[in-house]
Amino acid sequence: MNRNILIGLIVLAVTSSGWGAGKLAHEIIKTGDEVMRGKTSISRMKIIVERPRYKRSIVLDAWDESGKDRFFLRIAEPAKDRGVTFLKAGKNMVWQYIPKIGKEIKIEASLMFDSWMGSDFTNDDLVKQSSVIHDYVHTFLPEENPQQYKIQLIPKPGSAVVWSKIIIHVRKDLSLPVREDFYDHKGRIKKKMILEDFRTMDGRVIPVKITMFTLENNRPVSKTILQYQKIQFNRDIPEQVFSQNNLRK
Repeated sequence: MNRNILIGLIVLAVTSSGWGAGKLAHEIIKTGDEVMRGKTSISRMKIIVERPRYKRSIVLDAWDESGKDRFFLRIAEPAKDRGVTFLKAGKNMVWQYIPKIGKEIKIEASLMFDSWMGSDFTNDDLVKQSSVIHDYVHTFLPEENPQQYKIQLIPKPGSAVVWSKIIIHVRKDLSLPVREDFYDHKGRIKKKMILEDFRTMDGRVIPVKITMFTLENNRPVSKTILQYQKIQFNRDIPEQVFSQNNLRK
């Protein structure tokens, strides 16, 4: 039986009784993350930063190995940022290399939630330091759209995350998110992420356009668009990609 159909049938049973609902919500979030990332992925992305007074774009290549908690990113465009790299090699080991100063910088945990390259994404968003699977408790909420799940994420005690709550709306047919709302410690929604333009890439359907909005008083004040130009899943990635020596290459 198709895994998503099976999940849907189980939902009907557990959400009415409450038994196992948290575990199932966790499974749905985990499934979506696995589809989006695979065991490994190699991608080229374009990031477009839109502010009220300016607009800029960045093209980058990324290598992700989720099973070993490793991630490498290299900027290809624009020319002034070419060669800037980021490396995550296990928990709390994140490095950045800036060619202009010829220096490697360790990104401390306190800086992971700062803006990445002036965008609406954070360093954490790009290198996937925190985990929607492991760092949160998952529960279902009533969903207005019958074609979606609505799942609330609350941080586990001791988790190094910035958000007090995340609410994710998930397509039932694909177990993939279409919207994520991020709340601060005062219960205010501060960011909203929209995932859309679902296409088949390397044999799996994923959203190829992801837009992150920064909100003030529930209104967008800026946004950043991430577009996948190409992506390959479950390819072998050479060990040296995730080495500090690769930061300067």
